[in-house]
Amino acid sequence: MVFVRLSKGEDLIGSIRDAAEARDISAGAFFAIGTLSQASFYFYRPEPTPVTLSEPLEIVACSGSISRRGGETRVHGHIDVTDSEFRSRGGHLLEGSMVDAMAFVAIFELEGADPSSIGI
Repeated sequence: MVFVRLSKGEDLIGSIRDAAEARDISAGAFFAIGTLSQASFYFYRPEPTPVTLSEPLEIVACSGSISRRGGETRVHGHIDVTDSEFRSRGGHLLEGSMVDAMAFVAIFELEGADPSSIGI
């Protein structure tokens, strides 16, 4: 298990990918909590239409997988955030979800797993 603290301005997906690559994790799962200044995500049907919220947000749930395919580390996640009115929104996590005050990520390496069979 790896525990990573992210700082203001870091991209959530990019930071998870960087942490996995730095530790040579090719198959894993992650969980995150913290705050975002911007969240980008989409709902998968009928067509993926990205949504970006640019306001102070709290991560109330965020989890996903880490895999490696063709030498590329992939992070697949889902997120649920709340705003100051306690409205909850979320979906498939996209790059561009930027840390506000801080975020914490726990990464669990799945030793012996086939990295190409995890995530999408």
